[in-house]
Amino acid sequence: MVAAIQRSIAVIDLLVGKPNGLPLGAIAERLSIPKSAAHRTLGELIELGYVRQDGTQGNYILGLRLVSQALKHLARIPLADLARPVLDRLAQLSGELVRIGIVDGDNLVWVAKSQGSRTGLRYDPHPGLEVHFASTATGIAWLSTMPEERAIELLKQQGFDGEKYGPGSPRDVEHVLPLVRRAREEGYCYSDNTYELGTAAVAVPIVTPGKPAAGCLSVAGPNARLDRQTAVALVPHMRAAASELAMIAENGVRPLLEDAE
Repeated sequence: MVAAIQRSIAVIDLLVGKPNGLPLGAIAERLSIPKSAAHRTLGELIELGYVRQDGTQGNYILGLRLVSQALKHLARIPLADLARPVLDRLAQLSGELVRIGIVDGDNLVWVAKSQGSRTGLRYDPHPGLEVHFASTATGIAWLSTMPEERAIELLKQQGFDGEKYGPGSPRDVEHVLPLVRRAREEGYCYSDNTYELGTAAVAVPIVTPGKPAAGCLSVAGPNARLDRQTAVALVPHMRAAASELAMIAENGVRPLLEDAE
């Protein structure tokens, strides 16, 4: 039973972000399982409504049931559902992409965003991505809120895989820890060329006193615009927004707070 569940989740993960789906052979090859096992798993997922098969090419495509359930789940999380006005306000002020990542067990997931850039270069990835701790300002800002031993544990658990990320991405724990310590001291993290070449970001944690961080708030954009000086100037506004989001996370309501001067 456990193996079957693991296979089903692996298939779903593989099909995420592939609107044209994949053929049976490709699914079996990428998951390193026999075609017969892949076919059986896909059949079960089709019956449950999580996967459908394209009638023309025969590719297997992720169904909308999972999307529907995810949206229903997010709608019941106050921080994801009520954050929109806060994100919009900060996006308009910064002229860049504003995102919120919320804690999901040992992970952070970007669940909502607001784009402030209307012309020129735009950085606008899809929501729903799991945050990579070592290469993102969001990840490092979150790690800075916890004991160092726990931060090291999460870094090792997730891994580094530096080849996937920007040229400035740390490749091991020893290179990340000074960044975590600096973020802990300053209360924010700025990163440049770590997640993607040519992009920068600044992030602050969303913290309620006496409780673990609920997530992180970030502003990201092309590093030609979002240099360190520009990013640091946004930090007071981000802290005010993060305080508002912390109250949402705790109470499920949006208070009326003024932006920091």
